[in-house]
Amino acid sequence: MEKNYKRYAIYYAPIENPELDLFGKCWLGWDPYKGEETTKSDLSKLPSFKKFSGLVLTPKQYGFHGTIKAPFRLKNKYTYNDLENKVCEISKQIQSFHLDKLVIKKLGNFIALTPSKNLKVNNVSNKFVEGLDFLRDDLSEDEIKKRHPHKLSFNQKKMLFKWGYPYVFNEFKFHLTLTGKLRIEEIDNVYKYLQTILKSVNLRKIHFKSICIFGQKTDEKFYFIKKINFTHSKH
Repeated sequence: MEKNYKRYAIYYAPIENPELDLFGKCWLGWDPYKGEETTKSDLSKLPSFKKFSGLVLTPKQYGFHGTIKAPFRLKNKYTYNDLENKVCEISKQIQSFHLDKLVIKKLGNFIALTPSKNLKVNNVSNKFVEGLDFLRDDLSEDEIKKRHPHKLSFNQKKMLFKWGYPYVFNEFKFHLTLTGKLRIEEIDNVYKYLQTILKSVNLRKIHFKSICIFGQKTDEKFYFIKKINFTHSKH
């Protein structure tokens, strides 16, 4: 295992859903599995998204995903192996399921895909947020500042300091981010364009049967490390 990961994150990544996976890699321009930019040949089934490349710089850094446990640094006394072992242990408690149909939504000033119902995903996130927290190092002052605690609600601020991330448990809203922050005058056009493109992508009954560990390197990008299947799978 490489030693140069700054942080780790637990993600839903659409590996078992090829159409959605291809769309995400092409739209963001980053393939976290190969660890490289997507090339023109990758776009054979989809139109070029080059004109939108400036709008996806932030989500591109993280790779196409749905956050289950937000990026965190390991405490010094723990290693990647400790993290992987605990993720495997938690995964044994989870049964695979299908996400309800994904729909495109404007979430404030950015655009994302969200399931029509969240309950099962919320339960998965809750297990990993709580179960992995003993491995998580405390937030630095800079990390706290980046979350703009003065703009958070009382409950979100409480979550930030207790769990290292403000949007967990009753504040959690599962989504797959498609853009960075957009200006008011551009968000409608990008939204309409994505609506058109996503008509050719299967967004129904998205299989959720595994969890992925991603790691952030010194170039700030996140790379796929390992996929761990849920043990209790439906047949």
